[in-house]
Amino acid sequence: MIIFILNTPPWVSADPVKQVITTSPSWDSFTNKDGTGLYHEIMALIFPPLGIKVVHKYTNAKRGMYLLKHDQADIYTCRSDVNEFPEFMIARHPMYEGQFHAVFKKSWIKDWQGMSSLAGRKVVWRRGYYNISDFNVNITVMETDSGVSALGQVSLGRGDFYIDDLNLIAESFSQSLFPIDRTAYRIEPVGKRTYHPVFKKSKRGKSIIAIYEAGMEKLRRTGELKKIYQKWHHSYPAYDQP
Repeated sequence: MIIFILNTPPWVSADPVKQVITTSPSWDSFTNKDGTGLYHEIMALIFPPLGIKVVHKYTNAKRGMYLLKHDQADIYTCRSDVNEFPEFMIARHPMYEGQFHAVFKKSWIKDWQGMSSLAGRKVVWRRGYYNISDFNVNITVMETDSGVSALGQVSLGRGDFYIDDLNLIAESFSQSLFPIDRTAYRIEPVGKRTYHPVFKKSKRGKSIIAIYEAGMEKLRRTGELKKIYQKWHHSYPAYDQP
């Protein structure tokens, strides 16, 4: 413990962290409600070994960021950026790196040309999950409260493409409130990005992000981090070498 204090920024030892509250929706294989999943397991290997308890609050993305802003949570897992939130910061080490995909009716797009096929179209995604800056073509954006709703907009012809992570797309199909013939739809990758835990720009937030960064670096160096990704069948992020 003494070595830890000496090798971390002064603000960590000045105000010891005894518990961190993480928050996010329940995502299959990332934040399962039984406490398992990629994000949960990484947090469990970083904080509890230092005597820091981890408590997770399951909520939607918008509510999760609200809890973080109002000091009712310490970490939101995860977002690709916080450019529109000056009060937040993201960790240098991502927790996930993967492609995001477009779901569309096969009958609408005969000749798929990648992201360029989205030009001039109505694109639907979960509120707060993506930004226009993630796309290099002009699109009209529609935001919904859930993936099920976004998929429904495409199914009803109100939107042309539903954008999401592949795992979440599968979840949206399985949870649809009305029957959807999956064979009538096509799913194609349109981009790739990293997802990072979000922290508040505060004294406490700086303490916690310092612990997280040091913990991720240790797990990366020992090879333990790669084993976690393999266990949950997720691609291992291309972490910068020291």
